[in-house]
Amino acid sequence: MVIFTIILLQSCTKDEAPLTPSGLSEAYSLPQGNNAFDQTIMGYHQSYGTYMLYKFTDKDVYWSPTANSKPVMSAVGTWSTGADVAVADPTYIPAQLDLIKKKWFNFYTDKFLKKFLPAKIMLCSKIDSVSTGFVFGGSTITYVKNVKKVAAYYNYDNIEVNYGDASVATLTKQDSLGFVARINLVFIQSIIARGLSTPTSEFINSADYTTAMTTTTQAYGKGIIISPFSVTVQADWNAYITAMVSFSEANLNKSTVITDGTAQGILNPTKDTTGQIRKRYNMVRNYFINEYQVDLQKIGNASKGV
Repeated sequence: MVIFTIILLQSCTKDEAPLTPSGLSEAYSLPQGNNAFDQTIMGYHQSYGTYMLYKFTDKDVYWSPTANSKPVMSAVGTWSTGADVAVADPTYIPAQLDLIKKKWFNFYTDKFLKKFLPAKIMLCSKIDSVSTGFVFGGSTITYVKNVKKVAAYYNYDNIEVNYGDASVATLTKQDSLGFVARINLVFIQSIIARGLSTPTSEFINSADYTTAMTTTTQAYGKGIIISPFSVTVQADWNAYITAMVSFSEANLNKSTVITDGTAQGILNPTKDTTGQIRKRYNMVRNYFINEYQVDLQKIGNASKGV
């Protein structure tokens, strides 16, 4: 039996009241076709409330309340940051959906996905990250469009996922690891951008955020892993989550000079001089394990092939 569903364009979360651009009602209907994979897409919608779309417009991808995020060239030749996308080829969507399930969804529980997936997931055959490049010629500078293929991208209420094309059948081991790393980092970044994960009271009370700091060493000593010059408890919480999905435990435990600006080595005594970072790391990790039965560190391990 075909199930027909309509959703009004939602903003940052699936549970908030609908927001529409300029008061216009944008409706999405499922299924978008009569392919066998449409039933898989319907199942995800019924379980998590997210809409996987393989038929979409630029407005569906790029619109937000404040701007259109589609990359454009300025009058002087520079490019705005963003991503160029194209819809998936239906021939390859079954394999793309399998990739999404194995390398993304399987790391999380239904409870986690229902709460944190965005309103829309765009199935794409192309996602090119766009930025401005510079060519120097004597006393002149020429701007060029830099394009880099990426596995996923986040914009406002949607995550765009690549490999809805023939390349999904020829992914190397390195490609697969790169997909794990990119899609799960983008997912976490989207959760952070939508303000859906907030620090626990235990985390808030476990470090001194009020006394001014002037060095990274001072921050690390308190268990704070963000810059001492832009300290907020929310940013610190976000940094811990991001570190777990970006680095393996081996990376985090590796002895690394304290001047290194990445999260590598934050659990090693070289950086964690007082043991406070490991203590607070365990608070964050155990929160997601206890609340959602999700171990975020397993994602960071998997992204490094561990």
